[in-house]
Amino acid sequence: MRAVKAPRQDVDILDPALRSQATTRLLIEIAAAASGERDLDQILHEALDRLRGVVRLTGGSIALVDGDDLVIRAAVGPFAAEAVGHRLSRRPGRSWGVIETLRPYRTGDLFRDGDKVTGAAASTAVRSWLAVPIVRNGVGIGLVEVDSLEVDAFSEDDEALLGAVVGVLAGAVEVAAHHDDELRAAELRDAFIGVISHELRTPVTTIYGLARVLRRRGDALDAEIREQAIVDIEEEAHRLTRLIEDLLVLSRAEGGRVRIEEEPINLGRLVRRIAETERDRHPNRHYTIRSDGELPLAAGETTYVEQVVRNLLSNADKYSPAGTSIEIELDDTADEIIARVLDRGIGVDAETAARAFELFYRTGDASRVASGAGIGLFVCRQLIEAMGGRTWMAPREGGGTEVGFSLPIAAMDEVDD
Repeated sequence: MRAVKAPRQDVDILDPALRSQATTRLLIEIAAAASGERDLDQILHEALDRLRGVVRLTGGSIALVDGDDLVIRAAVGPFAAEAVGHRLSRRPGRSWGVIETLRPYRTGDLFRDGDKVTGAAASTAVRSWLAVPIVRNGVGIGLVEVDSLEVDAFSEDDEALLGAVVGVLAGAVEVAAHHDDELRAAELRDAFIGVISHELRTPVTTIYGLARVLRRRGDALDAEIREQAIVDIEEEAHRLTRLIEDLLVLSRAEGGRVRIEEEPINLGRLVRRIAETERDRHPNRHYTIRSDGELPLAAGETTYVEQVVRNLLSNADKYSPAGTSIEIELDDTADEIIARVLDRGIGVDAETAARAFELFYRTGDASRVASGAGIGLFVCRQLIEAMGGRTWMAPREGGGTEVGFSLPIAAMDEVDD
C-alpha cells in the first residue's frame, strides 16, 4: 500500500506558546464561522480544516446522530472521500460508545487494541484515534474524531483541545437543529393548506351534491340509484372523517406534542372489530386474520391504534384489485406485538418501501390507481413511534405489499390496573 503523508502543520505544535496562540485563534475562527449564516456542513468542514493547523492529525471527521444512524457530515484527510456520507447503524463500538457514554475515547494504537476504523483504505492504515462527543441538553448528538497514521499521535492536551472545539460546535449544531425544526413546522403548515384546498373539497362537494339530489328527486329515482347515492355519501363521509383525524395528528406533530395516554390493548380483539367494520363497508373484499395463539396485551392508546389499523386497511383496499384478499397477521416476540397487513396490490420497490412514511410521498403508480394526500402513512408512523413502536413497508413475495407496525408489550402493573 502506498504511504500517506500527514498534512503540514501551520504552527510548530511542539512549541507550547505557539500552540496556545494557535488554539485561541482556532476557537475564535470556529466561533465566528458558526455565528454566520452558513450551511452546517460547511461550518463543520471549516472547523476540521482549521484543526489541522494545531493537531498532528492525518485526517478527521464530524458525525451527527440521525435517528438510529451516525452520519459523517464532514471529513478531511486522505480518507475523506470514502468517509463523507457514511452511515453507521447504532450498535456496540467505539463511535457509538463515545456518544452514549458522553466520554472521550483515545487510543495510541488501534492495531495493538485489536480494533480498526471503517473504510477500506483507512482500516489498514490508521493507527491512532481520538474522539470527543458533541452533547446537547445532556444527550450525545454526534462526535468529532481525529486520526493519524502514527502510533501514540494524540495527547491529553489534544483531547482537551477537541473538547473546547466541541463546545463551540455544539451551539452551531443546536442552531441548525432549530432551523430544521422550523422548516419541518412550515412543511406541516403547508400540509394543512394543501389538504384543506384539495383533499377536503372533494368529499364535501360529493356529499353536498348527492344530498341535494336525494332531497329534490329522491322519490323519483330508481331504488338502485338511490341506494348507490347513499353508499357514496357514506363512503365520502368516512373518507372525510379519516382526513380530519389525520389533520389532528398533523397539528399535534407540528407542535411536537403527540401525547399518549397509555393503556393495555387487546390488539387481536381490536383488529377483528375493525376488520368486521371494513367487511360491512366492502362486502366484496375478503379479510383474513391469522394469529399464533393468545397474544399478550400491547401498550398504547386505543384510539390511535384504531386510527393506524384503519389507515393501513384502507390503503390495502385502495391499491388492491377487487376480489383479492387482505390478510392481517398478528404475532409477538419477547418484548413487542407485531401486526402485518398484506395485500396483492400494485406492490412497491425498495425506494418506495424506504420512503413510504415520508410526508407527501406518493409514487406515480399510486397516484394513477387512487387519489390521496400522502399523509396517511406519515401519520401512522408518528402515532406508532409516539407509542414506543416502529413501522415498516416491504415488497411481498409473489406480488403485493406488506405494511406493518409493532407495539411494546404492556407491563404487568398496567395490566393489573
